[in-house]
Amino acid sequence: MKKIIVKIASTIAIVLISINSVLAQGNKSVFLELGGNGIGFSLNFDSRFTKSEKGFGFRAGIGFFPAINEGDADIIAPSTPSLLSIPIGINHLAGNAPHYFESGLGITYVHVSGTVSSDFWGYSEDVTGSAIAFVPSIGYRYAKPGKAFQGRIFISPVIGSGGASFWAGLSVGYKF
Repeated sequence: MKKIIVKIASTIAIVLISINSVLAQGNKSVFLELGGNGIGFSLNFDSRFTKSEKGFGFRAGIGFFPAINEGDADIIAPSTPSLLSIPIGINHLAGNAPHYFESGLGITYVHVSGTVSSDFWGYSEDVTGSAIAFVPSIGYRYAKPGKAFQGRIFISPVIGSGGASFWAGLSVGYKF
């Protein structure tokens, strides 16, 4: 698992550096996200394709949701598997600084590893595997021109082979 994470993180870093050097885009930002395209917690890079404050851009990141095991309290929170995600996508900002309407289309690679079990209910199920989900999003982005704090709140349903589920997200970051 650690080798897979290192390979994926290295690949993302190389892709981001290559894209950043090839395109002379401006308005880059880094943000931490809860929910959203990264499914759990994620660290993301976002940039516009031009130097404009608004318009089209892209995002890429790496996310995780750690395994939780509450021991004997598994009636409330049974053990859950760990999750690794790689969200990528394109987005569009419309409006005037510092208030923007954000819309986006993305895909997220998800790798789940672990077992869901409950001593109380008497079950145990292996849920190791990978999937790709389609994650559209709409929401609000607060971003002053220039180097500054950036905040986002949005809804982003997750659509996969098992169906669709309502999802939302919140992120905070820094625009440079």
